[in-house]
Amino acid sequence: MKNFWYACEFSFAVTHQPKQIVMLNQRFVLYRNTQGQIVALKDQCPHRGAALSLGWVKDDCIHCPYHGWKFQADGQCIEIPSNAAGTSIPKKANVESYPVQEKYGFVWIFYGDLPAEQRPALPIFPEYMVSTMRPVYDQGIDNANYARLMEANLDFTHVIAVHRKSFGQRVPINKTIKYNVEKYDWGAVAKVKYESLGKSKSVLNFLLGGRPELKTRLSLYLPNVTLAEISIGRDESFDIKFGILVAHLPIDDNTTVVKRVLYRNIFPLPWLDGFFRKLDHKLAQEDTVVVATLNSQPMPKISAELHVAADALDITFRQLLQKHLAQSSPLQPNFVNEPSKTL
Repeated sequence: MKNFWYACEFSFAVTHQPKQIVMLNQRFVLYRNTQGQIVALKDQCPHRGAALSLGWVKDDCIHCPYHGWKFQADGQCIEIPSNAAGTSIPKKANVESYPVQEKYGFVWIFYGDLPAEQRPALPIFPEYMVSTMRPVYDQGIDNANYARLMEANLDFTHVIAVHRKSFGQRVPINKTIKYNVEKYDWGAVAKVKYESLGKSKSVLNFLLGGRPELKTRLSLYLPNVTLAEISIGRDESFDIKFGILVAHLPIDDNTTVVKRVLYRNIFPLPWLDGFFRKLDHKLAQEDTVVVATLNSQPMPKISAELHVAADALDITFRQLLQKHLAQSSPLQPNFVNEPSKTL
């Protein structure tokens, strides 16, 4: 899907040094200019195809590591060191540049051909989460399809099986799960409330004054972001809350860079960030281990698999995916060699 804003990197990870991003079978290079603004270019010099991300930035321009060609932020080459002064620059000596925005701690790149006034808006995340809760960041490479990983994050009932050894055994699912899906142009949202969580002797029950409710709200933001809002308790002002925001960068059909932010309102102390990062990573890997075994990694048609009422949000995701993929032309990789798939 080309004409979308892709969350592609954490803002803090982009500096004045060139940084390669691999996504959509493409290589991109990001760097900040002297004003702190992010520049995004195709990571391929038009001369011999070298990765510009291996070069250097000077005077807000990036220099190719192979022959030192100098490119402006708009991708136009303005200097070829091997040419004498006054020699004209070939018209084809330019690199494709991409619009960039920063919001919610992410860098968003627009990989498409729509004019600014026709581009989708960036998603709006819950204000209570981004302004009051403590964030923890994590990232990794998963050997699974990005859409399949997103689908797992939009699934209300997989927790009792995939996460049964961590927390899923305490989630009460003993009746048909039905819910309404709210759809919009570039996403969808749904929520489910469970009657209670845990056993009568649970520590959570003691802390929250009785058997707490578990409320889950799952949101999809096309093309590559999911959000799980989890609330545990019976009093909104005292509930334990988590937000799990995930950007899925599709490298190819079977490989995804996953960038996660875990928000929490419990124990918001910096020295506990490592504990919560490890916890979030462990739960994410429980998903990946299963998703990587799915027979079909690229998302199959809706009719190709069985579905039940609890799959309503996943079905909506597939419908939106098929709709927008049908409107996009196939992407051709710009890799000169197989990418290193580094973060």
